[in-house]
Parts: sequence; C-alpha cells; structure tokens
Amino acid sequence: MPQLELRAVGPEDVGRLAVLLMETYAFYGDPDPIPASEAVARLRRYLGAQPGYEAVLASCEGVDIGYAIYAPVFWTSDCQIALFLKEIFVLERWRSQGVGRELMRRLARVARERDWPRIVWTVDRRNRPALRFYRTISGAREVNKDVYVIGGDGLKRLAR
Repeated sequence: MPQLELRAVGPEDVGRLAVLLMETYAFYGDPDPIPASEAVARLRRYLGAQPGYEAVLASCEGVDIGYAIYAPVFWTSDCQIALFLKEIFVLERWRSQGVGRELMRRLARVARERDWPRIVWTVDRRNRPALRFYRTISGAREVNKDVYVIGGDGLKRLAR
C-alpha cells in the first residue's frame, strides 16, 4: 500500500470529512439525513467544542480514504473518561489494507496520551465485515448490551 497519512481533523478539513460522511450514509443505505452543506456547518460547529467531537482523517497520496470520529465519555464503572469511538469508516476499495487498524492504533495512542483507560464503540450487528474486523483486535471484547436512541417526536413526548 502507498504511504498512509493520518492526521487530526482541523477546521480546514471539515469539508473533506463531510464528503466521507456522505459516503458513510450511502454505505449504510441511509438517505442523507442532512444535506452535505448542513453537515459541514454542524461538523465545523462541534469540532473541538465542549461537548463536541474530534476526528482523524486517513489519506493516501492526497486522497481521503477514511476517518474516525470520537469524543470523551464518562464511564461509570470506574468513574473515568473513556474514548468513545462514534464512527470509523474506510472507503470500500481501501478496506482490508490496514487502514482501519491504523485508525484504531491512532485512537489507542490518543487514549493513552490523555490517560483514558479504554476505547468504547458500538457496531451494527448486521455489519459482518466490521464485526470480523473488531474481533481481530487483541483485547477487544463484546459487551452484552443493546443501544437505544430516542429523538424527534419520541424525545418531545418523553420530555413532557
């Protein structure tokens, strides 16, 4: 594989990250939940904010090929901060070439530098390639939990 470059996403990279985010929506078969221009605005607004997110962009020979988006999360079992990996994505033609592993390695270094004792992530049970990938990461284990999300009208009703 040609030289892989990983770098922290800065404000100047938000448009590039948004392009890959649109690829992620297509991969999951979701219609774009928001227009690309709105994604750029929101990514710019929350990059490095408190609360917000950080990201790593993977490029090869000047072409953006993947990313990881993460944020700190409070872990109650030991009352410490963990790195929560919200999304990791590699363009299909670049999969199985070590890009995902390098992104995970980079996140592990971020966690260790910040004295965060763990990385936590979720995976769609139907995403078999992702499940296979995560099972190759030494020390990673599945936690028998389901993830719930509430938003829109359901959130409004619950808030009443």
